[in-house]
Amino acid sequence: MKNLNLLSLSIITLIILSSCSSNAGIAPSQNKSLNRTTISTAGQESEDTIQKSLDKWLKNDWTPTVEKNETIKTNNKDKSRDFTIQEYVDKSEIYIDKSDSNYENSHSQKMNSMPVIGH
Repeated sequence: MKNLNLLSLSIITLIILSSCSSNAGIAPSQNKSLNRTTISTAGQESEDTIQKSLDKWLKNDWTPTVEKNETIKTNNKDKSRDFTIQEYVDKSEIYIDKSDSNYENSHSQKMNSMPVIGH
């Protein structure tokens, strides 16, 4: 009896799921109601916000800070060399030393000072 119930439940589930998967429906791009409520970004040529923010930071903050170092200037003159991870680490050390980051204006300090998250 238990096996019969399990078998019938499995068959019903299989029928329901197979009928749902075989329904082609309408593709979202052809659904006018969906297109009214969602914004399609496929035709836009603008860059993403995160990419714009990163490019702005690289141009205005990272590059001027790092390129002031004489070692980096001499390394960048030789265009035939291969890039190494150590170069990136050296640049990040230079940037961290020159930037205005400290514990008082750090992100973790701000998060810890919040009443719900911090102490």
